[in-house]
Amino acid sequence: MKIPKDKRNKLWPVLEAEIQKGASKKDKKFILKGKWKKFYRSESGLKVYKVDGMWVRTNLSIIFGHGGHGLVHEFIPHNEIWINTHHPKSCGCKKVRKDRKMSPAYTKSTTLHEITEYKEMKKGKKFWPAHNMALQAERHAGFLLDPYTEKY
Repeated sequence: MKIPKDKRNKLWPVLEAEIQKGASKKDKKFILKGKWKKFYRSESGLKVYKVDGMWVRTNLSIIFGHGGHGLVHEFIPHNEIWINTHHPKSCGCKKVRKDRKMSPAYTKSTTLHEITEYKEMKKGKKFWPAHNMALQAERHAGFLLDPYTEKY
């Protein structure tokens, strides 16, 4: 698979590498809890949670999008995947419901994306190649016609 050139600001790869490098040193006792975080399911040895993304962006990180894991976000425990319940207002996805709630298909696709990305990064891949491999896995699974559109 050919990975597209990373055209993001050069600071992103630096920050991502630091978070990935420090992930193995995380305090295993540090686990965030609250009404904003609900257990969804276990998969591939990971605990998947649905989270109120607005709460996460307000209280933890403005850059939290559709989902995340502990190799990308320093506040997420190493064995957890967080999936937003709603599309962020800034996401740019097409065909989103008025209330911005993510459909079951979008949730499944995002969960696959985050697990794939986590596994690839855990093997040592940097974020950008792992992210593009996860997008490819989403497209191959076919839960959605396009990972940026709520159309299936």
